[in-house]
Amino acid sequence: MPVTTDSDQALEYYREGMVAFDQVKFSEAMDQLEMAVELDPDFFMAYFWMYLMSGKGAKKIADAAMQSDAPLNTGEKHIKTAFKYLISGQYEKVVENLKAAIQLYPEDPDVHKILYIIQFQIMWDLEGAVETLENAIKAIPDYPLAYNQLGYALMELEEFKKAEEAFDTYIRLAPDIANPYDSKGDFYMNTGQYEAAYESYMKAYKTDSTFTISEKKAWKARELMED
Repeated sequence: MPVTTDSDQALEYYREGMVAFDQVKFSEAMDQLEMAVELDPDFFMAYFWMYLMSGKGAKKIADAAMQSDAPLNTGEKHIKTAFKYLISGQYEKVVENLKAAIQLYPEDPDVHKILYIIQFQIMWDLEGAVETLENAIKAIPDYPLAYNQLGYALMELEEFKKAEEAFDTYIRLAPDIANPYDSKGDFYMNTGQYEAAYESYMKAYKTDSTFTISEKKAWKARELMED
């Protein structure tokens, strides 16, 4: 889906932010998006993703997003309408509008991603999130992050065999970044396989030393092994 901005540099920051988001480098992603809206204060999609990643200051970001008067395309209009309903807690309308955006851009992973993040993290609709993720994978089978989110949703549903398959696919599709190994470490921790968790977390940290959380989790796994 094209995104509306009057600044080529803001668009570049936005794209770099989306790459960082997919690598689960949220601080870096937020920095890129903040630079995008500094160049284009009406950049709705940048504000929208900032809102999804934000804790503190979320209301301020939401207000900036809703006040944007950029001439949005049809897909963005559906997302903005969904955002309005999200803020007011009308989740049925959120899903309806995001599904309309997906119908317009079925091969855009970011559009699918918006729906399953909201279903999983905000609505806590695990079954709905799994359905959305499975549809995303059918449309874009080589999109790594969908398998990561699917793995976590399936773990919450205690479908551990399917969850492990999802995490293994994530590793296969993105072997050169840290997060797939961190996620597999979380799977091992949740299933009591502490030695395997330690090794997987350390693999994440060795792959990318900025993943200090993986190192911390590795030592937690080591303590559980010793206990």
